[in-house]
Amino acid sequence: MTRALKVFLLLASIFLFIVVLILVRCLFIFSPRLARMRISSVVHGFGKIFISIMGVKVLITGEKKLLKEHGVFFVSNHLSYVDGVIATSLAPLAFIARADLKSWPVFGLFSVLSNTIFVERFSRVNVQKDADKIYRYLKEGTNVILYPEGTSADGKDLLPFKSSFFMAPLLAQSMIVPLVIKYKEVDSQDIDAINKDLVYWYGEMDFVPHLFRLLSLHEITVEVKVCASVISKAVTGENTSIKRKILSDTCRQVIEAEL
Repeated sequence: MTRALKVFLLLASIFLFIVVLILVRCLFIFSPRLARMRISSVVHGFGKIFISIMGVKVLITGEKKLLKEHGVFFVSNHLSYVDGVIATSLAPLAFIARADLKSWPVFGLFSVLSNTIFVERFSRVNVQKDADKIYRYLKEGTNVILYPEGTSADGKDLLPFKSSFFMAPLLAQSMIVPLVIKYKEVDSQDIDAINKDLVYWYGEMDFVPHLFRLLSLHEITVEVKVCASVISKAVTGENTSIKRKILSDTCRQVIEAEL
C-alpha cells in the first residue's frame, strides 16, 4: 500500500471515527457509564482498522485471556505514539494521558472524544482527583492503560516509573496487567540502532515528518506480551504510599525482565 493511499484511508477512517464517537456520546448522554463502555469498544474497533492501514502487524503472546477481562489496569513501556494505536487494538480501554495532549492536533480531539483521563502529574491536589477518576473507571468495569514512564523513550533503558496513579487500582482492588511492547522488524529488517527511529518517537522528534516517514514503511512487526496479572489486594500494610510504590516497582521489574 502506498503512502498516499495510507494517508487517504487514515483521513477517511479518522473522519468516520470522530462521527461515530460523537453519535455514541449523544446517544448515551444521560448514561455516562454506558457511554464510556460503548466508546471504549468503538475505540477498540477502530484501533484494529488503524493498525491495518498503518501496516502494523501485532503478535500477541503471554496471558492473552486477560485482554478479555474488565476493569483492568494495564501498564506498559512506552516507545512511540504507535504504542497507543496498538493498545487500542488489543482491548477496549481508556487512556491515562498528560493534560497537554488535549492541545495536540487531531490526537487532542481523539483523546477528548474517547474519554481519555487527563492527568496533572505535578499537583498533589490534582493527582488525588485524577486517581479518583481512574478508580471510578475501574470500578465500573472500564479498562484503563497507563504509561508510567511518563514519556516515550529510546528503548535503551526503561525509565523510572511514577507511582502516583497506582493508587487507583490499589483502592479498587483491580487486576494490574503489565504489557511489554517490543518492536521486532521494520520492512522485514530486524529493529536495530540504525532503523529504530523509523518507529520509535521520543525526545525532540517532530511528529508530522516522523509520521510521514512511518507511513512510507510497508510493514512494522511488533510483539506485545501480556504478562501475568499483579493482584493489588495482595499488597498488605497500612501505608498507602508504600503500597502503591510496591505495585509500581513490581510492574517495572516484570516489564524490565521481559525487555
